[in-house]
Amino acid sequence: MNDVTRNPEEAAEAARRLLESTVERRVEAVRSIVTAANDTDTARTALSDAQTRHAKAWSTALACGWSEKELRAAGVPRPEQTRARVARTRRPSTGDADVASSTDGVPSESMEQVA
Repeated sequence: MNDVTRNPEEAAEAARRLLESTVERRVEAVRSIVTAANDTDTARTALSDAQTRHAKAWSTALACGWSEKELRAAGVPRPEQTRARVARTRRPSTGDADVASSTDGVPSESMEQVA
């Protein structure tokens, strides 16, 4: 056995300091995530507002007699059209089929066989 006597209170205090340090880092990580999410929301709102103003200004220019061709020739950017996104199904390539047929997710051909 060891002749050193351990102090349970000192060990408990050391453990508490370690836990508090870990908790503070984790809490700060959450704070950082929420701040970034708020910044993202603000930027999305600003982008949406700017796109709306751009589209209205474009429409106003057309109503004032400008043609789309004339505006484009003047270097005026056309507002982006919002398009419905079409979900595409991905067809596996021949390389994907090799990986899919393997049990461990590694292509069945080794690099030596390919070279």
